[in-house]
Amino acid sequence: MTTVNNPAPISWAPSQWWDGQDGEWSSFDLRVGTPEQTVRVFPSTAGSATWVVRPGGCEPPSQECTASRGGLFDQNRSSTWNELGPYTLSLEQNLGRKGSGVFGLDTLSLGLTNTTGGPTLDSQIIAGIETEKWYNGILGLQQQPMNLSDFSDSQPTVLSTLRAKNLIPSLSWAYTAGAHYRSKGSFGSLTFGGSDLSKYIPTNVSFTLAPDVGRDLVVGIKSITSTFVNGSVSSLLPSPTLAFIDSTVPYLYLPEDACKAFETELGLVYNEENNLYFVDEALHQTLLNINPQFTFRLGNDKLSEPSVDVTLPYASFDLVMTPPMRENATSYFPLRRGNDSQITLGRAFLQEAYVMVDYDRQNFTVAQAVFDDTAQPNIVPIPWNATATPSNDKGLSREAIIGIGTGSAVFFLLAAIIGVLAMLRRRKRRDRRAMTDVVPDTDDSPEIKPFSYTSIQEIGHQSMPEMHDTGYLELLNGSAPSGSDKVLNELADGTQTPPCELLVPPTPYIHELASSGLSISPSSTSRDRNGSSRDYVTPDSSAESVLPHTTGSPHTSQNTLSSRIGTEQPIVKPAQVPKQININKALPQEPLGNMPHYGDYPSPRSRFSVEVPAPAYKRKRPPLARQDMSETRKPLAPSNSYTTIFDVEEYQDKASANKSPHGSF
Repeated sequence: MTTVNNPAPISWAPSQWWDGQDGEWSSFDLRVGTPEQTVRVFPSTAGSATWVVRPGGCEPPSQECTASRGGLFDQNRSSTWNELGPYTLSLEQNLGRKGSGVFGLDTLSLGLTNTTGGPTLDSQIIAGIETEKWYNGILGLQQQPMNLSDFSDSQPTVLSTLRAKNLIPSLSWAYTAGAHYRSKGSFGSLTFGGSDLSKYIPTNVSFTLAPDVGRDLVVGIKSITSTFVNGSVSSLLPSPTLAFIDSTVPYLYLPEDACKAFETELGLVYNEENNLYFVDEALHQTLLNINPQFTFRLGNDKLSEPSVDVTLPYASFDLVMTPPMRENATSYFPLRRGNDSQITLGRAFLQEAYVMVDYDRQNFTVAQAVFDDTAQPNIVPIPWNATATPSNDKGLSREAIIGIGTGSAVFFLLAAIIGVLAMLRRRKRRDRRAMTDVVPDTDDSPEIKPFSYTSIQEIGHQSMPEMHDTGYLELLNGSAPSGSDKVLNELADGTQTPPCELLVPPTPYIHELASSGLSISPSSTSRDRNGSSRDYVTPDSSAESVLPHTTGSPHTSQNTLSSRIGTEQPIVKPAQVPKQININKALPQEPLGNMPHYGDYPSPRSRFSVEVPAPAYKRKRPPLARQDMSETRKPLAPSNSYTTIFDVEEYQDKASANKSPHGSF
């Protein structure tokens, strides 16, 4: 039972006429104007307005023309006609169809009478046409408003008016074109706000509406196969394609390679002038005998699943053109070649397909139509739910959905940009912290390396460059000045300790060297570049340590270390990386014997070096200024665990007064 708050679907009864000059199509009655003028029209799944044929469409006037075009509407006889002016007909422009009509507003009623039809709607957009490119009138099923002059002057469609007046439960419709070849003829079925369960095989496959409001009923044709009476099956679609469902035209527009496959399988001959396939009597009889079945597998797009099959017999393609399209009645196969923008499944396809569209939920369904003359209509609302109570909520409009989608995209884009900026900022902070923790150590290896004891080297270079923070210790005795070739003696007691030059700041690890018991003494002779004999020194295991030492070293004893001098044995302190020392940096560039100041000494200056671990936290310090050490002496007090630190300032003061021109380094 229908109430104001719970409207029932409206089933628009067919006219029970078969109209059209390009086939036999089931039409529907429509009453237009005041007083009412009855015309027959075809439902258009692509249109929004109602088109009716004006008297100018039959010139000269004749009853035959009037009947073949479904009746005429004369707006001059309607007291409620409000003319808006001539405008272009916007349908099928991509298919090459062009025309114009006189648009206006007038009263419109569904059905032949008030008792057998639907409600009466005021101020509906109506176009009067005279062109033969659209031979019969149409009633648009779209919900998109018509905009004639500008977007601010939009006119509602029949479907949106029915929903706005709460005359149907939803913004939806269901339609099948009917099939005159079935039994005694099966008329079309059109329901607003619902569907007829007796007209189709239920399916759970749903399709989403395309964003183009002018071509929204788009499906993916995944395959087309033909099956003959002998059981053979052939593929007629080389590759999947997208197609628009449009009941305004009778034809199927398919890609050229698919049309050629039809030609090969069926023996069709292409007429390039009409872009059509005419069928002569012999071919027509052959096709009737083999009676191929054509199965269209449809999906939401070209590849995705699930899919649904719609099968059409050859009879659905066995159509006849009549005057004025052809001078004589001519059989034809409703297939045309089309490009990607023209692929269309027209009215011929909808003879065997049942289409249900729900604009509230932006989806639609295509199902196999059923022809059962004994079945009673079973009209249910869309969406069908026995316990659901229809409401006035139309759901989100297409504009709202587009706005929501755009806003969501912008939001996620901004979020991504913010995330990237935050990540880069954290990376810069991490790099800045890393720069403050850089250790100027040249050794990148994380391994723990041992101390290295190197034997005494001969001095054979021109000059001695300044000793940087390399860890070298220069030990002098009281009688041999810096730069002389005297042999280093062991350290004396606390009051007679010779000056000691220490260019590396004391570290917590010096005491380990002091505790090693290291001593050196002259041992051997070598020759320089000039062939002169020169002495050099080697460690003496019998000598006492040159550095004060701390007893009880945790790493080595005096006897053990003395036996390993010159053999590069490791003394490892855990987690401590020693700094490699290059002794050649501190050696003179020319033998000292060739220099005037050192010519009186029999042997070059004696040196030895040890590798001292550089602290990881220490940075390189600027080099010390070069000073003459030949005549400057500073007694150093012995230490229990560290070597005596050299007083650089006091040394420089004295050196400035007694500077030697040859002993600088």
